[in-house]
Amino acid sequence: MIKPVSSSLQFAARFALVGLVVGSYVAWSAIGDGWESFPVYSSTAAFVTGFGLWRWLVERRQARRCRTGLFTGALAGLLSHLLCWWLFILDAWVDDPWLAAGTSAGELPMNPLQGIIGAVVFSLFSLALFGLLTIPAGALIGCWMLRKAGSGSR
Repeated sequence: MIKPVSSSLQFAARFALVGLVVGSYVAWSAIGDGWESFPVYSSTAAFVTGFGLWRWLVERRQARRCRTGLFTGALAGLLSHLLCWWLFILDAWVDDPWLAAGTSAGELPMNPLQGIIGAVVFSLFSLALFGLLTIPAGALIGCWMLRKAGSGSR
């Protein structure tokens, strides 16, 4: 017998589509080079945060109310920005020629720990630009999933 797909995986996959759309727009509209892989970071961040938060706040607690889905989805929409930028910075650090030879534009690259602060700063800007899309989208997906499951209406 095939085990049914967990609701965490379902939420994560649906929310990753939001990340893919937003990340694709960022890559398409960005000025300069190096943005072509941004949709990978945004959809990965959306998937990971969505999966983890849904598993922790909905599945493990057996939450059944729409407002729990709203909160969990909105929180995923908020925190996915932070993880997306940290992944972007981490990739720049790994791919930086400084690790192999010299320096990056005369400066040392941000390491993963410094990248956390950088991700917070970049997240503030991306939340201002795209948070009005990702936070409500996550909230709506979360509420819709719990309503669809027939578990509650609040």
